[in-house]
Amino acid sequence: MGAVDEILNWSATKLAPWRQDALRRLAGSSMLTMQDESELLDLIKDKVGFSMAAKPPTSTPLSKAHFASVSSGPPLQIKGIRNVKNVNRLVPAAALSFTPHGMTIVYGRNGSGKSGFVRIFRTACRTRTDNPAKLKVLADVYGSSGGPQEAEIIVDLGSGDVVVPWTAGAPASEILLQVAVFDSSAAQLYVDGGNQIQFLPFGLALPHKLNELCLTLRNKLEAERKPITDQIALVTVVFDTPRTTKAQTFYAGLTGKVTDVQIDTAATFSPKDEKRVDELTRLLAANTASAADATALSTWVKNLASECANLGQAFSDPQLDRYRALKQQAIDARTAAGTKAADLFSSEPLPGVGSETWRRLWLAAREYSITDAYAGREFPVVSTPDAIETCVLCQQPLSAEASDRMVRFQAFVNGSLAAAADQAETAVTQAITSLPQVEIFASKDWATRLEQIRKRNAELADTVTSFKKGVESRRATALALLQTSEAPPPPLAAASLVSPHGALQDLSAVLSAEAEALAKADQSGERAKLETERAELADRKILNAGRDHVIKRRDLLKEDALYTAALAEVQTRGITQKANELVDTHLTKIVTDHFEVERKTLEIAHLKVGLARKSGQTKAAFQTNPGTTLTKLTSEILSEGEQRALALAAFLTEIAVTEGAGPIVIDDPVSSLDRDRGLKVAARIAAEAQKRQVIVFTHDLIFFNDLCREADDLGVTTETIALFADGANAGKVDPAGVSWKGLSVTKRLARIRSDFAPLKKLHKSSPSDYEFEVKHLYGRLRDCYERLVEEHIFCDVVRRGVDRIETQKLRRVHLSDVLAIRFHVGMTKANTHSHDNPASETVSVPDPPAFELDLAYIEQLIADLRSESDSAERNRPSMKPK
Repeated sequence: MGAVDEILNWSATKLAPWRQDALRRLAGSSMLTMQDESELLDLIKDKVGFSMAAKPPTSTPLSKAHFASVSSGPPLQIKGIRNVKNVNRLVPAAALSFTPHGMTIVYGRNGSGKSGFVRIFRTACRTRTDNPAKLKVLADVYGSSGGPQEAEIIVDLGSGDVVVPWTAGAPASEILLQVAVFDSSAAQLYVDGGNQIQFLPFGLALPHKLNELCLTLRNKLEAERKPITDQIALVTVVFDTPRTTKAQTFYAGLTGKVTDVQIDTAATFSPKDEKRVDELTRLLAANTASAADATALSTWVKNLASECANLGQAFSDPQLDRYRALKQQAIDARTAAGTKAADLFSSEPLPGVGSETWRRLWLAAREYSITDAYAGREFPVVSTPDAIETCVLCQQPLSAEASDRMVRFQAFVNGSLAAAADQAETAVTQAITSLPQVEIFASKDWATRLEQIRKRNAELADTVTSFKKGVESRRATALALLQTSEAPPPPLAAASLVSPHGALQDLSAVLSAEAEALAKADQSGERAKLETERAELADRKILNAGRDHVIKRRDLLKEDALYTAALAEVQTRGITQKANELVDTHLTKIVTDHFEVERKTLEIAHLKVGLARKSGQTKAAFQTNPGTTLTKLTSEILSEGEQRALALAAFLTEIAVTEGAGPIVIDDPVSSLDRDRGLKVAARIAAEAQKRQVIVFTHDLIFFNDLCREADDLGVTTETIALFADGANAGKVDPAGVSWKGLSVTKRLARIRSDFAPLKKLHKSSPSDYEFEVKHLYGRLRDCYERLVEEHIFCDVVRRGVDRIETQKLRRVHLSDVLAIRFHVGMTKANTHSHDNPASETVSVPDPPAFELDLAYIEQLIADLRSESDSAERNRPSMKPK
């Protein structure tokens, strides 16, 4: 099964419809448009449930027809480069033209401007680089011109010239990615960085391109998803302590599928729960001492309840009315007694007898008499006929009249009205004495106890405080009513006095139960249960408080789940596995075998360096293997020449397995190579020029000649360009072409014919100038005869300036007598007309037809020498060992 059939079968059975559609689109273009990517993204979102206003187009599966639609026309050809601006020291509007079929060799000495053109190709075309910044193209750093670095690259895609604009730093045109560039920077990466085949044969490239598309779509999905994940990170409910409560377990398992009802159920928290949390907190914070404290507080509250009940009764409105009435009765009785006294004692010397003031005086006198003055004797003590007594008030002897007055006063005091008044006043005094004291309210620990009540029931604490104030106020009122000397005032409207004794009794019962619970909670097993209960309630309270956050987080998670599903659609594991499998089946052996062929061609097969496949998601790579565990860098093992040869082998392997036959640009391929390997590189490049357009830049004139000769031997069309620089600029093209010494015999003869063309007119207009010019051309013709010896008589076995002898070419060497004589004749004539002849003009100057015959003569001689060499090669017996 071929690669295309494998991909079709894999696509139909293993890939989702949108992936098949993506493959179909990729089959028609190596680069999808933003609209294509957007439509594919919509297909994914539609599949996983995103809400969209418009449905994406229906996907179309990949078929064999899509492969057939790929263009199979002629490869791209580079026609030239022109209008170069601000690139290095290149002359403004610098330009080069390249032969589209065959090989163009650009020769120039160091500093002639070759690198400027190569740098343009490096940034515009496909090249190996580990750092795109290294591809930077500078302007003339010592010049004054400004503006961007620009150029126009002229290409032909089979339907005429196309101008591809180039600007330094701008994205490269996809068209030029068919062109591969090799230079020193790329060579280093081929040696150490691996031969990464970035452009696979079309069928094998599709899975890698699909991976690349998936990664692009993944990046877009992740970019869309990021604001959601950022919000999820912010919209959180923070629990005080991480633990496995039902609330935390529910929150940890929160997904987009959780309903509002489930959230409400998990986050329910009532006032009763709040009260239970407080109770549990107290229980868990307690110990045996706390139980005793709760018991003591319960007893105190119980006592307070009893006192409040008593005080509420003692200072109730009816009781205050009783105190008022009691006082009023005492006042009324004393008033009645006073009125009687006024009637009885109106004739007494002093007024006011029987009044309250007088009564106090009388009682004081009585007390003095029976206690001190006349102890043991009944009051009043008065004079008798037998004895004269002393008055306890005036300390004078009592006369009969005074004694009678004392008796009458005592009779009044002992009378019914006075007795009634005394009894009423005694009742008032007893009432004052019996007024309850507010002892518990005045105790030292009152503030502490009240605060303890407040922590449990703030409302009750406020009620108790209000009751205390009411009791204190009413006691003062009662005392004032009983102690007033005037008629008590009528009752004023006052706040009712509500005793909190019932609520206090309830609290006392709760405290008693709490004390029992505290004592019980001190046991470890029971404590663990209480801690669990409190943790559940505390976390449920937090979840309840954060309910809005939970719902918002649920909504975000629901949306995020859609992105998770969409991202699962663009995972690349299966595609990568299939891509590697296809590469192994249809490419790996081809690459490694071709690499071995290239190594043998360049005579580096003895090196233990090989290639090992190391593919990624979007490319198939063949990593150079140094063949040792001591280093991972091949450059640390090989010499510079071996590195360059290895890099060329890797480069030629890459372009051999790359789809199409795009042009290649090579800069100084024989740098650091020895002479023998340089010849092999020349032969290999010339052979490659038979398959594709080749552009070579070199400063090595010997390599230039080798390359020209190899191309001529293979019949490859060769165009040569000579660059030079002056004090102002580089990149100037020498219109005369490459220097004379760098030309082969054939190119030299073409040059002579070109230079001779204008001399035909000069022969008629100025014979003297014609003689001067034609003498120079005969000297050039003599050079051709001399070079002919190397190239065609000795078949390049031995060449001047070359330190090697190609003995294998001796099989082609054969010079017959006829051709030897013809060579002698032609050489003699060239010598005759190029040397200085006598002034007697015994040697005539050849006219134009004669010169053209001499040119035709050497060209025919070359053709016959080649024919004779070919015949000698065919007729020699085999030299293989028997």
